[in-house]
Amino acid sequence: MAQPAVLFFWFLSQVAEMTVLFRCSEFQRLESEVAALRKQLDDLAVVVTKNRDAHLFPNGRSVGGKLFKTDGSQGSFESSKATCSQAGGQLASPKNASENAAVQQIIARHNKAAYLGMNDIQSEGTFAYLCGGEIGYTNWADEEPNNAGGKEDCIEMYLDGKWNDRSCTERRLIVCEF
Repeated sequence: MAQPAVLFFWFLSQVAEMTVLFRCSEFQRLESEVAALRKQLDDLAVVVTKNRDAHLFPNGRSVGGKLFKTDGSQGSFESSKATCSQAGGQLASPKNASENAAVQQIIARHNKAAYLGMNDIQSEGTFAYLCGGEIGYTNWADEEPNNAGGKEDCIEMYLDGKWNDRSCTERRLIVCEF
């Protein structure tokens, strides 16, 4: 029969081993939770930075998870893209009627048409988002797009929210999407 002292030390070694395994398992769980929290914090930092940059533009509308804003300035299509990019956004690209209405309210307040973040520069007559994706939602004015004069590759939004294809070199209100 084993000595009580030997059994006691064996029992203590088993408890110690289980404690180490528990602590290791607990430590791994905590490490995993910390990693998940760091990811959430990084994602939140990106959103906060975008919103901070977006709030530099005073006039805007929020729809769903998007924020559409303008500072009232105007530019060509290329300079408008650059302005929005520098602010951490992109040219407004409405993907549904609600987003279109938000952009329309902004341009109506400023009484100026605005370029949208879509064109047919890559393939005449096939309008696409700047990232290359196909347009799913449209709101063309009657008899548009028509490529009048063979030089209309960009899209502008009229004050009533309807779209028109337009030359990319004219100056229009800059409306950014964040």
